[in-house]
Amino acid sequence: MKIVVVGSGSIGSLYGAFLSRIEGNEVILVGRNPHVAAIRSNGLIIRGIMGEHIFHLDAVDDVSDVSEADLILLTTKTYDTIPAITAAKHLVEKGAYILLIQNGLGTEELVADAVNSTRVLRATTCMGALRTEPGVVTATGCGLTEIGSRFPENYEFVELMSKMFKECGFDVRASTNIEGVVWTKTLVNCGINPVGALTGLTNGAVYKNPELRDLVIKLVKEAVEVVKALGIELTTDDPVRYALGTAKATGNNINSMLQDIMARKRTEIDAITGEIIRLGKELGIETPSNEVVYALIKAIEAKYLEDPQGTPTIQHLGVKELVDTLSTT
Repeated sequence: MKIVVVGSGSIGSLYGAFLSRIEGNEVILVGRNPHVAAIRSNGLIIRGIMGEHIFHLDAVDDVSDVSEADLILLTTKTYDTIPAITAAKHLVEKGAYILLIQNGLGTEELVADAVNSTRVLRATTCMGALRTEPGVVTATGCGLTEIGSRFPENYEFVELMSKMFKECGFDVRASTNIEGVVWTKTLVNCGINPVGALTGLTNGAVYKNPELRDLVIKLVKEAVEVVKALGIELTTDDPVRYALGTAKATGNNINSMLQDIMARKRTEIDAITGEIIRLGKELGIETPSNEVVYALIKAIEAKYLEDPQGTPTIQHLGVKELVDTLSTT
């Protein structure tokens, strides 16, 4: 199978590397320099809890350099989804399936509309990875990857993808309720990610602090009310316990939102907390705590995006400062 990984940052590089181990697979990474240049020169180095490996893969910085593919593995940030898949539309027109491995809500429908195709699959992952230097990715956490599709005609391909990911060493499950899977992961993200990003703490440090744990609970409970109103069937009976359990199990992880802030990049807060707030307003459900953390993240983000050459150090909030800010909600 010819696989093109569009958005080959940490997670995309990690999946692409191990998928290339399967006999008959050809993997091409599409990313940005200097990451791509380093891979072309020295190979892709994977370190961390999955061992140390060097993968010699083809890597390009423009998807138009690729003429055909069986699968597009799209691992961009949510706000880059449509530009990325539009640039790869020529591959879809030749029959490629698309597998989105992303945070956030609603991207499958947007992609299907953008490329006029229902060959769209969606996955969530609890894998943790950091791009520690150009050409080097460190795996920081192993967790479940769930794959499904909102389009029933794709389920045979969902099963094929699940089998392939398992074969290269990932913990994978095929799902017939990918909407519930995505929402369950979003509840985890809306609770853990903003709290970690605002304080600069790992998932484990957030979990171990009773006051921050209470904030996570408050954020998740608000989002659960939105889920109930939408009639979504989650994949857990206790989303609060599941979110806290995820924080504990991925204790060493620096969550993706905190990684973005540390790198002075745009975060995915709009596709996670922003969507919960938007849907809450449509449904007449109040989400005051989510609104506060959303505003705080957007303020931090705006400051460094408006002044990219400014002070490189991001001032995180202290635990008491964050707790006091949310205590009025």
